[in-house]
Amino acid sequence: MAVVNACPHHGFDTWMSVSYFYEGMSAVMKQLLETMCGGDFMSKSPYEALDFLNYVAEIARSWDEPHGKDSSKAKP
Repeated sequence: MAVVNACPHHGFDTWMSVSYFYEGMSAVMKQLLETMCGGDFMSKSPYEALDFLNYVAEIARSWDEPHGKDSSKAKP
């Protein structure tokens, strides 16, 4: 979203930016996005889709963070 905000006069409508982003995703990532939003992502309004992508970006930041467990220690 920061990139879109940094270039607000790029000339693309919101729906076009969302569409370009979605079409650039791999099939696996599209499937993950569809699963996360509970249905057809591209049937959302452009602003709903953009809000959802912002939500995914926020929660995705924690996907690679350790969750308080030391995974290097094997449990007996």
